[in-house]
Amino acid sequence: MFRAMAIIAAGLAATAPAAAQTASAEGEFSFNLFEFSGVTLSDVYTFDESYTERFGIAVPVPFRLDVPRRDGVGVIADGRPDGGGFVRFTFYTETDAGERVFLENIQVVTATIPLLPEAQDPAEARIGTMIDLVQNIVYPRAVEGFVSPEILALEEIPLGPDVPNAVQLIGRYVDPPLGEMLLRIVAMPHPAQPESYVTISNIRLAMVPVNDGETLRQSMTGRVMESWDYLDHP
Repeated sequence: MFRAMAIIAAGLAATAPAAAQTASAEGEFSFNLFEFSGVTLSDVYTFDESYTERFGIAVPVPFRLDVPRRDGVGVIADGRPDGGGFVRFTFYTETDAGERVFLENIQVVTATIPLLPEAQDPAEARIGTMIDLVQNIVYPRAVEGFVSPEILALEEIPLGPDVPNAVQLIGRYVDPPLGEMLLRIVAMPHPAQPESYVTISNIRLAMVPVNDGETLRQSMTGRVMESWDYLDHP
């Protein structure tokens, strides 16, 4: 059993990226992300010193990610969004009248995940820290104010050959204007330092019917997560 450790997290005071922020009342509007043709292009976003110079937003840990494009889906990129996050990408479609309809979003939040070299098993202790972070700190704030929150899975997942394993929480809740939502929280540990990030994704299941790991990966936010890369690790 993992031992929960003390955690120092920055920017987690209000992490829930409110799903309805970019949505409008669309009535009987129908859309299914997985019924459309595959993604053909992605925009590469690099967050490093040059990003700080251009936008005046400090980057605690350099990283890059790919934001996919798909016909019929727009994206809004918010640097330093409301709620204490570092950056947020919101995906939407539009009605025939031009009203934006929320599909998914992903917010990146800065966090400190200690390396814990003094522990008997530092890797296991760090996993325990991340479990505590996503389950007891981020999750309650991410579902605050929503209806019927529920944790479906809490697990360790691989990120890549050069990056330590992450911890992922999958949950769901109901946003009364939008319906049932899937929540994905991932603690993204940097391999060599405590400064790291947490990602928080909200997926509108009526529009993006995720029902297993493969459809989660094929969602727009899932594709963003698949591309994540810390830039300054050995």
